Amino acid sequence: MKISKLLIPLIMGLIGIFSFAPFSIKFLIFISYAYLIHKILYEKSYRFITVFLWGIGHWGFGMSWIIVSIYYYGETSIAISLLIYFLLLIILSFVFTCPLLLIRYLLNKLEITENYQIILTTSSLLMIGEFSRYHFLNGVPWLIPGNLYLDTITQNIYPIFGVSAASLIMYVLCCLLVVFYYKNKNFLSIIILIIISIIPNHRSIADFDDGTLISIIQPSSDPFKKYTQEYQTQIEGKLFNLLNKTSDLSEIIVLPEVELPYTIKSKRFDQFVKKAPKSNNIVMGAWDTDKERNRYNTVYSLNNYNFSLKENLDSYKKMHLVPFGEYIPFIPSLRGLVGFFDLPMSNIMHGPENQKNIIILNNISIATPICFDIAFANTVRKMNKSSFLIINVSNDTWFGNSIGPYQHLSIARIRSIENNRWSIRATNDGISAIISNKGTLVDKLEKGAIGVLEGKVQLINKNTFYNSYGYLFSYIFSFIIVLLTIFIGIWKKTSSKQHF
Repeated sequence: MKISKLLIPLIMGLIGIFSFAPFSIKFLIFISYAYLIHKILYEKSYRFITVFLWGIGHWGFGMSWIIVSIYYYGETSIAISLLIYFLLLIILSFVFTCPLLLIRYLLNKLEITENYQIILTTSSLLMIGEFSRYHFLNGVPWLIPGNLYLDTITQNIYPIFGVSAASLIMYVLCCLLVVFYYKNKNFLSIIILIIISIIPNHRSIADFDDGTLISIIQPSSDPFKKYTQEYQTQIEGKLFNLLNKTSDLSEIIVLPEVELPYTIKSKRFDQFVKKAPKSNNIVMGAWDTDKERNRYNTVYSLNNYNFSLKENLDSYKKMHLVPFGEYIPFIPSLRGLVGFFDLPMSNIMHGPENQKNIIILNNISIATPICFDIAFANTVRKMNKSSFLIINVSNDTWFGNSIGPYQHLSIARIRSIENNRWSIRATNDGISAIISNKGTLVDKLEKGAIGVLEGKVQLINKNTFYNSYGYLFSYIFSFIIVLLTIFIGIWKKTSSKQHF
């Protein structure tokens, strides 16, 4: 097999990432996925290796930030971080890309030859493959193709049917492009449809005076020094200094994910709350522990903080942990057997399902997804059934100086659009932001900045169609198409045998 045969699928998988933030070259993902679909449907040789390498290129660049995550928070060497990273790439490509080869097998087995059947069935199976990303490996819903439609006219589908429907549109357009080109039909009309789908959509924010004033603290603490004894006082001093700069009229003050190196049960946390200016208005991330010394990544409201009854504090525990960053998939039974499997992050636990929202101010319910939680559309949707606001705390030092923080911010913007909620996004070192219910960036603090971001948000309790019903559409549609395809294929084969 020639080197070019190996390089081309790697490059074609990689270029699709340039459709996402911070690059936002939207059309490239159509080229990337059209190449993948063409190889799945019409490649006769080296199909497996081609699809596998496409997955390596796609996931390898798109999730390159995972190296930083493992290095910072797994407390491993660069060599071990790279080893885990390449292992993760192989797993992601096998689990989420290679099963797409079954599309060709199913079409052949059922003797599907009609163009419309090929297009609908392939698009639907790609959609089911995307659905699996939310569940396998405890969920890795990163690089969802529907995210590319942010800031285009097609983003108007988000509050109706969600980002999954936007993915379905992209899959259908790519399948149309491939099939029309292969069958020598007028594929230029499909290119026009693709161009129309990515026309920019610019929204402005109307002035309003009746909003709630909020403050976001971005301290940009050094993650390498965070857990050293001598640096703890510096972190606290920096936070106190930034808290003193917040407006006296600010009703909500948000600190990022687990900014303090100690747990909420420690005496030092009590001392922090006593010294912190305006602590009654603070919503913040912090570590919590249970009797088995397992750690939970948690958000707390310090409103009416009780030093003796901390269990009664309104809180939310992070549900979705970053694979190989906060936990290692598949190996809880191997802990203690090999030193590698006892990495410091391996005792971080998932929060329970169906947690209650945190209540702040005068009985205001808020959704508080932590970091990676924001990527799980259905988790955030459930949180927002009764909320007035999204507060997303995160520690994007996970990503270093990679493309990760920009991708993460884009995902948070999409969640605001889907659920018709304003978002307060507080991160350790950026990008912190105030996001409108239409996904517009009202204001932000750039990566690496130290400061306080203040502005007004609107509290909204009006659910979108997506939030109530629409989230099911794309998956129900896809499963129905696949089931109909199987039924029609079996019926046709049975009929032909009987006729014979």
